[in-house]
Amino acid sequence: MPRYFFHLAGDIPAHDVLGHDCADDKDAKDHGSFIAHRIGTEKPEMVRDGNFISVRDVGDRELFRIPLASTSV
Repeated sequence: MPRYFFHLAGDIPAHDVLGHDCADDKDAKDHGSFIAHRIGTEKPEMVRDGNFISVRDVGDRELFRIPLASTSV
């Protein structure tokens, strides 16, 4: 399975140094959306323009940018 990396970009950047095995690019995008939603829900103050998850392949090529999102209650 290919390995993908899910970096937090924006106000407080954080690099994913371990990565995560995903079946394919779609699976990686889904996993990135899960991370973006989880961060946005747990830290709603992070949901703003410029904060996103950068999904990258092992060659460090950016495949997707997924904005942080939260669930409104």
